This record gives sequence, C-alpha cells and structure tokens, in this order.
Amino acid sequence: MKRKQVVVLSAAVLLAAMAVASPTGAQEAKSRDEVMTIAERTAGLECQRGFVSFCWDAKKGALLLEVDRFGDEFLYLISLASGAGVNALGIDRGMTTEKLVRFERMGPRVLLVEMNTRYRAQTESEALQRGVEEQFGVSVLHGWKIVAEEEGRVLVDATKFYLRDALNLAARLKRAGQGNFKLDSANRSALYRARTKAFPRNTEVEALVTFGSDDPGPLVRQAAPDGRSLTLRVHHSFVALPETPYRPRRFDPRVGVFPVTFKDYAQPLSEQLEQRWIVRWRLEKVSPRQEPGGSVSGQESAEKDAPRRRSGKAGRAGGSVVEGNLSELAKSIVYYLDPAMPEPIRSAVREGALWWNQVFEAAGFKDAFQVRDLPADADPRDVRYSIIQWGHRADRGWSWGSPIVDPRTGEILKAVVFMDSHRMRTDYRLWTGLGRKTGGGRSWQRYECHAGAWGVPAWVAELDPATTPEEFVLARLRQLAAHEVGHTLGLAHNFAASTYGRASVMDYPAPLVRLVNGRVDLRDAYRAGPGDYDRFAIRYAYSVLAPEEEEAALARMVAEGLRQGLVFLSDRDARPASAAEPRANLWDNRAEPRADLRNAQAVRRVLLAEFGRHAVRNGEPMALLEERLAPVYFHHRFALEAATKMVGGMEYVYEVAGDGQAAPRLLEPAVQREALGLLLEALKPEALALPKDVVAELAPRPFGYSATLEDFNSKTWPAFDELGAARMLATMIVEGLLNPERAARLVAFAMRQDNALALTEVVEELLQATWGQHWPTDPKPAALQRVAQRAVLDGLLKLAADKEATVEARAVAEWALADLLDDLKDQEHPEPMGEAARQLAERDIRRFFNRTDAVTERSRALEAPPGSPIGRR
Repeated sequence: MKRKQVVVLSAAVLLAAMAVASPTGAQEAKSRDEVMTIAERTAGLECQRGFVSFCWDAKKGALLLEVDRFGDEFLYLISLASGAGVNALGIDRGMTTEKLVRFERMGPRVLLVEMNTRYRAQTESEALQRGVEEQFGVSVLHGWKIVAEEEGRVLVDATKFYLRDALNLAARLKRAGQGNFKLDSANRSALYRARTKAFPRNTEVEALVTFGSDDPGPLVRQAAPDGRSLTLRVHHSFVALPETPYRPRRFDPRVGVFPVTFKDYAQPLSEQLEQRWIVRWRLEKVSPRQEPGGSVSGQESAEKDAPRRRSGKAGRAGGSVVEGNLSELAKSIVYYLDPAMPEPIRSAVREGALWWNQVFEAAGFKDAFQVRDLPADADPRDVRYSIIQWGHRADRGWSWGSPIVDPRTGEILKAVVFMDSHRMRTDYRLWTGLGRKTGGGRSWQRYECHAGAWGVPAWVAELDPATTPEEFVLARLRQLAAHEVGHTLGLAHNFAASTYGRASVMDYPAPLVRLVNGRVDLRDAYRAGPGDYDRFAIRYAYSVLAPEEEEAALARMVAEGLRQGLVFLSDRDARPASAAEPRANLWDNRAEPRADLRNAQAVRRVLLAEFGRHAVRNGEPMALLEERLAPVYFHHRFALEAATKMVGGMEYVYEVAGDGQAAPRLLEPAVQREALGLLLEALKPEALALPKDVVAELAPRPFGYSATLEDFNSKTWPAFDELGAARMLATMIVEGLLNPERAARLVAFAMRQDNALALTEVVEELLQATWGQHWPTDPKPAALQRVAQRAVLDGLLKLAADKEATVEARAVAEWALADLLDDLKDQEHPEPMGEAARQLAERDIRRFFNRTDAVTERSRALEAPPGSPIGRR
C-alpha cells in the first residue's frame, strides 16, 4: 500500500517538474483540469481578426477558429481554387456551392449546422416558425471540441474541417468512372496559407487536398502528371449575410429568371404552399435625400463595412422610387476581369459583358453594370469580388456563369463567370471549314491584328472580304461573355428567342451562315448587342417599384412582353432527344425549323464541294484536315434536330390562367409531313456522301499527334472511315424520329387530329426511303444506301425491345419488322455485299423474334465528333 502511494506521488512530482520546465507541458497539465484561455492557447501564434477570427499554429500546422457568433446565420461557400482541367469531369476552377449555416454550442463542442431553407413559415408567429423548424431536419456539417475559452468566445481546431472532402470530389470521380479515389488528408494535404485571410465581413481559408487511387481512370491520367495522385485547392468562405432589408420579388414562369423555391406553411389555403422568389442583385437608386455618387464595391465596400452582428432574419424594404426615371445607384454591380485574360480576348469579353448596361438603362438604371481589372492584391475566390475568369481545359468544354445567392431571399451576393479558352479555338475551327476550293490549293498567310497575329488562309478572305477571322471569333466571344454574365444576373436560357429575331443573348446562337450568289456570307454571323427579350427580363427582375404598385406593375410588364411575342422556353423544352416544341432549339438562327434546315443543307453542299487541303496551313500535318471536316460534314446537325421536333410536335407556352395565351397546339399534319420529308432527304446516299477528293486527302495522325475529340472515330484505321461517318449521321436522324417518347406522341396525337401523321406512317416512310428504293449500281451510293437501311433496321429493333417504350410504339415497331422480314425473304440482291447485308438483316430480325438476339449483339454506330460549338448533341 505504501509503495503504491509513493509511485503516485512520484508521478505527480515529475508532472509538476515538466510543467515548470515547459510552457507546452503547462498547457497539457492544465487541459486535464480545465480549458485554457484563448490568450494562453494563442500566445505567440499568428492571428488575424475578422468575421471569424483565426490563429495559425505553424508548428502543428493547425488553424484555430475563434467562434463567438452562436446562433447567427451566415453563408458558407465552398469553391475550387484549382481545377482538374478536363471538361467531362466537371471539376472546374471557380465552381462553388453555398450553404446557409450557423454555429451552435453543445456543452464542450461546437457544431456547424446547415439550415433547411426549403421549408419555412413566413409569419410573425414564433410558435409556427418553431413548429416548421422542428418538423424538418437540419444537417450538422462538422463538430469541434473546444480547446480554449474566454468571455463567451471559444477556440476550436478546424484543421480537419478544412482538409476534408468538402465538395464530395471522390464520389464525383467515381460516378465519372475514373476510379476509387480516397482523400489523403494525413500525408498529402495541407492548409494553403497564401489564400487564408480574415476580413470584417468574410473569412477565407484555402486547403490543398490530395486524392489517391490505385486504379485512376483515363481522364484523371490525362489531367494529372501522375493519375494516382490528384491534388486540388479547395477554398472555404464564411460570409456575413446582408443586414439591411431586402425586398424579394415573386417569380413568374413566363419570364426566364431563376427562382429560389421553398414551401411556406404560413400560406393560407387559397395560396400555393410552394413559393418562389427570383434570383437577382440588390439595386437601389439614389434617393432624393442622397447625393448622387459613383459605385462602391469589392475592396472599397469591404473597407467601409464595419463588423456587425445580425439577427438572421430577412427583412423587407420599402421605398417610393418607381420605374421609369433614369437614376444613378447607391452601389453598382461590378465584375472583375481575370488578369490572365489576354488581348484581344480581354477587350471582347469586356465589351460583351458591358452590353448589359444598355439593358439596365431600360429598367431605369444609369451605369448599373461595370467591368474592371482585378486589383493586383485581390484574391479571385474572395466573396467581395465577382470574377470573369479565363479558364483552360485539356479539351473543349462549356463556359458557365454561376451566381452565389442568399438562399433566404434570392439576393445575389457574388458571381463567377468561367470563360473557356477552347471556345475561340472551336470557333476558329468552324471558320477554317468554310473554305473555297481552288485548282492547286493555297498557302496560309498571316493576318496582323491590333494585339497579335492570327494564322489565316488567303482563301478565307475571299469568302467574304467584309469579315475577318478575328472578327468572327471575337464576335462570338462578345456574345458568349454577355450570355454567361446574364446567368449571373439571374437569367436562364431562352431557346425560343431565335424565332423572333435573335432577340436574346441567353439563346445559343449558331453562326448565321447564308448563301449570297452561291457564296458563303458571314457578315451577320453573330448578333452584336442584347435583344428585346433581354430588356424585358431585366425590367421585370430589376425595375425599382413602389411596394403598393409592384404587383400591378409587374403584371403590366408581363402583359406587354406577351403582346410583343417575347416567348420564353428553356432547357427542358429544348435539350431532350424527345423534345416536342420546334421553337425551342440550341444553335439555330431562324424562326422556322424547315427553313433553317433547307438553308443548312444548301450551305453544307457548298461547303463540302469547296472543302479541301487548303484548310490546312503549310507546315501542318494533313491529318488536321479531318478535325476541320467535322463541323462541315455535320453542319446541319442542329437543324436536323429542330426539324425532328416537328414530327409529333406541338407548340406551347408557359401559360398562366387569365393571361390570354393560347393553349398547347398540335402542329398541322401537313407541316409534320413536310419536316419528315426533309429528314428523309438527309438519309439519301448523296446526302450522306463525302466528295471523293476530300476522302482521298484525309491522312492518319502522324507520330507525336494523338487523336482528339474533333476527329471522326473509325473502324478502318489508319484509313478514314467514310461509311462510319455516314452511319453516325444516319443514326442521328433515325434515332431522333424513333425516339420512344416521340413515337408515343405520334400514337396519341393520331386520336386527336384528322389526317394525323401517325407512327405507322412515319415507319412506313422510313422503310420506303431506305429499303424500298432501287439498288444503286455504283458501289459508293450502294454502300451508303445500305448504311441508311441498317440505321432504320437497328432503330426499329431498338424501339421494339425498349421496355420503357409504350406498348403501342413497340407494337408498331414489331409490325414494321415483320413486314420488312417478309420483303427480305422474297428478295435476292444481285451484288455479293448487298446480298450479305440482306441476309444479316433477315437473320437479325429472326433472332429478335426468337428472342435470341442478345446472344449475337448488333454492331453500333460510332459516336460523332462533338457538335458545333460544344457538346455531343
């Protein structure tokens, strides 16, 4: 017993001695009994005061957060400060997600809680608010043990919080088929101090995080020097929410402004439970009692703001200023240009972005939108700076614009615009395909522009002396900059605007290519400036209206827009392969799809006839001719898609009761039949063919030049696969017509229209245009006809086997296959290749009916190069 006491006493004496000898030991000894003070824990550390103050412990590599605003809501932004550089991964620099959060103290721990903004009670009744809050769950994002405390403030070690997979990137990589990646936070991740700062209204922390995998996919191997290790920088922002009242504006489906959507359980029975407010910036005119002034934004605004606490509740502002009087603003919207953006791109992007000033003037604002150079000491991830960044990828991809929004109200707080540098190269590739063939070809010369040299062939200048390649590319970049900025102002795509005069930069415009006296004309390739729809949408979103007059004024605006025919149709009406509204299209330019397809086919014939080796510059590999051929051969792909929507198509708008708009209308059968006829013409051998001399010039990729997305895929390598290219095109057309939803509509519409275009007629016309034609005697047309025939057969087999297709659609497909089988049994092709194709078709149909076709899978068409200018549509 005595010996045990001696041991305990000796340990106590030793611990006390260690505490005296070492401050660290003293801290460790104290932590066994009580939490030390913040001053004690942070003594000698580098600390920064701000919205959420922090201290940096260099010895331990730890970031200590000082938390004092328990219960106050604020915005937590997670963004990528560096990207993977591959479009298909969708891991781009600048991509951001926002969360409404607050700190909660639970005994010895601090929790970061994400609030649930989807369910609310907009009422003064605290009991009802509490009932809704308690019924729907919140999400605890992270928890920390308190390591120090002082006068209501606590200190937590947030290092692991910042080194976690905050954007769920490992799961994203797995979904993309790029392997099983795991975050290595212990050995290959660290806080990035250069971008970790505290300001009065925001705190910024950046982390370098590394993901490892033993089985990285090809895209990651392309993106990283060693695909087994992918290192990215993730930026975290704690941001104070606006304290001054903001007045939300109701959403209207007839105007393309993004909404924030939530269920409000305080609404009376006569009102909708689901409420929607539009997304927009706060713009306030200078009141009569204020002196007119300039704009304050970015760093200036941050320095003027003192740190203030907030209640977490959104308020409503009044005001008597009404729409119509042009006025300066208390604070303009300011965007900053990435310093890495070169000239002349920089000037073009600035000009395009500033188009919105013309639009804001229509809403009564003077100099509402400004574009400046980013200050040298500014961090582009800092929430105070809305940035137009110049982004790069290993392949072509999308530009995008993303607003950062207060989820309580819809107020935009920051914007990120990502301008993809590949876009100018894609547009330039479009230009080089617009060639004129000459006897011996032409060499390339240099075109000197005011900010550098652009390589341009002499024959291009002969296309249209009024249009240079620089003008062509920069015109598109101006429009693109305006488009992506438009998203960050709150505007959605409007894919119907091209049908009433290219009326919006929020549409996707293909270059307007016309034939004038048989020659390609590009003088009006892209619209310069915003359109009527843009002014309409901005007026609705941003006009300053007296509260008592707002509802009536907004109703008048919408009614006026409808009278002017400013139709709004967005992504879900345009993008799906099954889409039915022929006015909602990507990459079109005309009011009527049939006219657009006729023009596109005529232009394509001229382009193919004049395409040749002169599209490759002296000294370049001839293999590059293939990637410049793709946008020419598929020049009509989007016009084909638009015409396809007319088959089983209908016109509709986002009708609101009492607004006088027409109900959905089925397209006239004659219109549908005409569109079908144009599509069947595109299946003819002559429409699928390439000129012989063009095919002869197409050379394989040389040593040192890898294949790209711009090349045609091939089954005949190293030779160009002409039949493969034709099969790509034929499959596009046939699968569009035999889309299961389109097939179902054709069946349903036949009950509602006299002389309707039925699915049976569409299928019969497809068979007649391909299998019902005489066999050409020339080998090339014969081979191309077999390509079209096989595309139709495969399309019918696919529809008949589709479990998701309607019974009626599958019945028609099987009926057509049985009829085709009867015809094939009675035929015998005089030419061996044709007979072989006939026999395979017969056997494939028999295998299908015998349900043995899965044993012998059918060949599939190769995937076409991406469309112009982006995507695989």
